[in-house]
Order: sequence, then C-alpha cells, then structure tokens
Amino acid sequence: MSALLAAASAAVLLAQQLLPGRYTNEEQVSFARESGAAAPPWSGLAIAPEGEGLRLTSFDPYGAAGPENQRMTLAAEGSAGVAITTGRCTRVYQVEGDQLVAVDARGVCRGPAAFHRFAPAGMVLKMADGSALELRRARPFVCWAAIPKRAARPDGATDWWGARGLALHDQGGRVALATDEPEPQRFELRMRNVVWPTGPNQPSLVLYVFAPEAERAIAYSWADPGAKRVGINIRSIQASCTLDQKDQTSAGAR
Repeated sequence: MSALLAAASAAVLLAQQLLPGRYTNEEQVSFARESGAAAPPWSGLAIAPEGEGLRLTSFDPYGAAGPENQRMTLAAEGSAGVAITTGRCTRVYQVEGDQLVAVDARGVCRGPAAFHRFAPAGMVLKMADGSALELRRARPFVCWAAIPKRAARPDGATDWWGARGLALHDQGGRVALATDEPEPQRFELRMRNVVWPTGPNQPSLVLYVFAPEAERAIAYSWADPGAKRVGINIRSIQASCTLDQKDQTSAGAR
C-alpha cells in the first residue's frame, strides 16, 4: 500500500471510530441558562454503523426519535482526508491529531448546522449565523427505581412500585416515572456529566430527581465523572444507575 493510500485509509478508519455514538449539547444549554445568556436549541444526535456506512438520527431528552434520519457514507479523499456525504451534501475532513476537522464542502449543503469537528469527547456543529453547537459524547446507563406506595399492604408492610431496565445517558438523559396507584406518584430521573466552565467545582456524574415539569431538582447525588454506578435514596424514591457495558454507542434514542 502506498503512503498516500495508507493516509487516506487512516482518515476513513478514524471516521469509523470517531463518529458512532450518542451526543447532546446538554451542558452547553444548561450553563447558558444558568448564566442568563441566550441558550442554543437542545440537540441530540445519534450516529450508528449501518452496513459500510452510517445512520444519522436525532432524539429528544427522553430518548424519543426526532425528525433527523439520514444515511452517511464515507470515502477516502485526496492524500489524507475523508469525505462524508449526507443527502446531497459532501464535506471533506482532514486529520488533526485524534480529531477530524472540516476543510471543504461540495454539493447542496443547506442544513441549519454543519458538522465542523469530530473528536473523542464529542463534536462541534457550526450554525449558519456563525455560532456553534457543542455536543458531548454520552455514556449509556441502565437504571432501576423504587417508590413506596401511599397505602401499606394488609400486613402493614410498605408496598412498593418499581421499574427496571430504565435507559438513561449522562448527557442530559431523562426518564419519567409514574406509580400504578389510583393517583400516581410522578417523578423524573435525569443524569448529567457536569463539567463546570469556571470556578473550583470538580467535574461530576450527577443523578437528579425532579418533580414533573419542575425547574429545580428535588434532590441529587454525585460521583466521580468516570464512575460506573451512581444511586440516590430520598425515602420518597430511590434509584440506582449502572454503566451499560453492552451498549457503549446507544445512549439516546431507543
């Protein structure tokens, strides 16, 4: 294999390694709101292998499928690049260290956002107005939750409602819970892997409990950002989430 062909093949291989995953800009949106700045739209994107190409889809914070659903194809470009085609738009990327950076575009590229950079930690999309969407790669978790019912069992013991196999991810994933009582108790679990842009606070994996549609959490717990398990117990609800080792590229839409 010639050196030029090897370089081009390496760019395609890097794209195949970097692109698959689930991504959101939860942190960008959250910190913009906290600072009082105008927040960009919340965005969730999933890229999954499909044959010799990829499938690009979108999802909302609860994992429901969004409007985006397109095939992406990869091809070697020039001496050390990779061309990624989505629809009628082809963008060319060059390798910069462990990243791919857009250097050219051709075809019909009219989308509201363009993939500008792919990196191990996430991706950057450039908007038409020059602003950027910063999407971080999500880690998938599988959770269980238990809620004590209002009415005790006939023997006086606590009766529990529970659920297992709940899918969350650490970039703003959410799941709504409702007990099977005549008047259901309702909670929402959310998860973030928080990296503060300023100040002394350390990055943390955080599990939150919210009341439905509430702006502030009822309670939260935290762990090291690389933790594989995090739990919480506030008596009215308890939950535990464990990193899904079997699904490291499926943290969003299901």
